[in-house]
Amino acid sequence: MAFVADMLTPLVSRTAGSARQGLARSPAGLAVMALSGAALLWSGNFLAGHLAAGLIPPATLSAARWLLALLLLLPFTWREIQTERAEIARRWPLWIAAGVLNIAVFTVLIYLGLAHTSLVNGSIIGSAAPIVVGLFGWLILAERTGLRTRLALAISTAGVALIVLRGDIGNLARLDLHFGDLMLFLGISAFALYAVLLKRFPTRLSAAAALTVSIPFGLIALAPIAAWEIAAGGLTTGGLSPADLGHAALIVLYVASLPTLGFVLWGRGVAVLGPTRAGQFLQLVPVFGTALAVGVLGEALSLHHALGFALVLGGLALCDRRLPQSARG
Repeated sequence: MAFVADMLTPLVSRTAGSARQGLARSPAGLAVMALSGAALLWSGNFLAGHLAAGLIPPATLSAARWLLALLLLLPFTWREIQTERAEIARRWPLWIAAGVLNIAVFTVLIYLGLAHTSLVNGSIIGSAAPIVVGLFGWLILAERTGLRTRLALAISTAGVALIVLRGDIGNLARLDLHFGDLMLFLGISAFALYAVLLKRFPTRLSAAAALTVSIPFGLIALAPIAAWEIAAGGLTTGGLSPADLGHAALIVLYVASLPTLGFVLWGRGVAVLGPTRAGQFLQLVPVFGTALAVGVLGEALSLHHALGFALVLGGLALCDRRLPQSARG
């Protein structure tokens, strides 16, 4: 979080006008704004996913979201997709992996988890993303991690564990783990692997075009699950009032548009700062999400929430504050 604060301060400080302008015009400055915007939009996605519980099953919501998102993106990306047909064909395993991990697995597990836990829990567990991104970056990309970074990840991990265990380590011994919390953590892990893949296999496609190409593969993976949900009666209009149907339509419209823009912004930020650095900006998601949970839903904060969040932020404060070479303007 210290790295995030260092990057954001010149953008908001009145006394650093020249520094602000210089940073905002640099690749790193644009990446900061893109990643911060993605965090804000995704916090709204967590709220929408929580509100969808009882209205739309998770795979059905995911399928509706990405089908509409595909229709929204195609007019803006079709020309690039046509131009880069050879690049797309050459990278076909990447699009399949991105579609399955990001479009299908990540969103379904997130919506499933949010249907079985509080928005406060969901938002704070979302802060595990940098931990998993850093771990996968080390395992897959062989990114260097010093003692300070490893200590930071350990402290942040302890904070997330405190939330998942609901402040009682005995729950681990009894294997009394909350289903919703576990689904959220697995979803975050799928997203972390997707984030590392973006760095490991660079492509000439823009973030919007790459997302567009991967959506059909995700929809193929989602289709049988969504069909099963509908066949099982998970989406019945008879039990929903007109107001509920309106709320469901608004939820689908939101998650298909603004959070989708968040993935485009995220891809731009990762391309500049790398997955480990970019992952730190996901700590803004629980900040925004917790504010929405308390301010909009009236959820209460418990002591284990506060302690876990403090550990997560404290761990991030220990992270190495140097920018990667590629992010220097």
